[in-house]
Amino acid sequence: MGVIKRQTIKGSIYSYLGVAIGFLYTILSIKLLSSEQIGLIAILVAVSAVYSQFSTLGFTKVIERLFPYFRDKDQNHNGFVFLTLSVGIVGFAISLITFLIMKPYLIEHNPKESALLMKYIWYLVPLIFFRMFSVMLDTYNKMLFDATTGSILSDFVYRIGTLFLLGAFFLKWISFSQFVFGFVLFLSLPAVYLAGLLIYRKQFNLQPKLGFITPHLRKEMVSLSVFGIIGGVSSIALKQIDTIMMSVYTDLSSTGIYSILFFFGTVILIPSVALGKISSTIIADAWKDKDMDTIEDIYYKSSINQLFASLLLFILIVTNLNNIFQLLGPKYLGTEWVIILISLSSLIVASTGSSVQIIGTSHRYKIQTYSLGVLVLLVVIFYMIFIPLWGMNGAALGSMLSVSSASLLRVFYLKRSMNLFPYRLTHLKCLGAGLLAFAVGKIIPVLPFHFLVDLIVRCFAISGIFIGLNYLFHVSDDLNKIVNNFLKQIQIIK
Repeated sequence: MGVIKRQTIKGSIYSYLGVAIGFLYTILSIKLLSSEQIGLIAILVAVSAVYSQFSTLGFTKVIERLFPYFRDKDQNHNGFVFLTLSVGIVGFAISLITFLIMKPYLIEHNPKESALLMKYIWYLVPLIFFRMFSVMLDTYNKMLFDATTGSILSDFVYRIGTLFLLGAFFLKWISFSQFVFGFVLFLSLPAVYLAGLLIYRKQFNLQPKLGFITPHLRKEMVSLSVFGIIGGVSSIALKQIDTIMMSVYTDLSSTGIYSILFFFGTVILIPSVALGKISSTIIADAWKDKDMDTIEDIYYKSSINQLFASLLLFILIVTNLNNIFQLLGPKYLGTEWVIILISLSSLIVASTGSSVQIIGTSHRYKIQTYSLGVLVLLVVIFYMIFIPLWGMNGAALGSMLSVSSASLLRVFYLKRSMNLFPYRLTHLKCLGAGLLAFAVGKIIPVLPFHFLVDLIVRCFAISGIFIGLNYLFHVSDDLNKIVNNFLKQIQIIK
């Protein structure tokens, strides 16, 4: 767990710095960009994410599960980079053809309201290409035990860049067209940087070594790729399809508002993203060595640590909704249930720990793929029913029902098939501390000062009570070590 803890903490620090910058970007974008312009950016991100994931042709699953068998630096990892890039190029060609076929559907359902999208839709082509290689190279780099570089690029550098672009737009140094162009550049940057980093580290040899691939290994790679396509696209679709369907059933303005609200709900998942990137590497090696004790230990610790961090964030968000809407402005009043439902969904997902990585790197990965495929169909049905009825609230409800149900089903599947279960009595202690902290947050009256004063006081009170109770209950060994080290530094304990 030492490697996991170090890289999770490092990745989380950059992720939260990125969130702070992203939060500032979100608030400023509300003031400087129209809802339609915000909606355009959200659509470019969502559509390119789905297509870029499809472009990998499921090969990220091959990297995660089979790279340990190719790993040999002296032999240039037996031609693995050549194989990875070859699959990516073929996948992009297929995606480009698919995109050209589907393009009319993206813009012609409501041409008048999609005029802005029609103007910039061709930016999706380079976005799909570079984001696809970013996904593949980041997965490969992660298997080389570097899970933080990708997070730094996508969560920190990208957000710094977009904030700079927004400032330049505000100062009228650039037009909105130039803003969109710069946005595309920063979103494409991780692929270029990762390629350069791997070349510098001498981990980017393009010499093929197809003879290394035995018939059995080839069969396993094809099987993994097929299921990886379904699983990968389904996983990304679950995160992005609400934005896409909001644009289909409403307009760019509503889509823009929804994307802003969605940001607040998904902040909760940041610790789990950082942990998932490095834990999958350790878990894959543990499966190879049939080390179930390591897998069980990672499963439990990832669950309790993520529940602790995510529950604190959930309580802070829900008890500060009044302050959040002070920041967002009157246009967002009445949308609090979007934030609550998305936040609750994220909390449930976080509490399941490394369940996705355990199933995804195991010999039973096909079960996860099947379930994700079915889940996407259910999600689409939920959105088709709920969005026309309740708009943004309907999208949030559909997201919560689908994503949280899938997460809990993974937990029960692991218990039934592998006798792995993440929840213990300590989870109930953490929830009890959360209820007390939430009660305190609701009891504190709205302070008759600037809303930022109320926000700070409320957050400090809730955090102090929640962290203190979890420390006393000894909910997490990692938390107690961090607190003890802090108390030693300030000489409260020896």
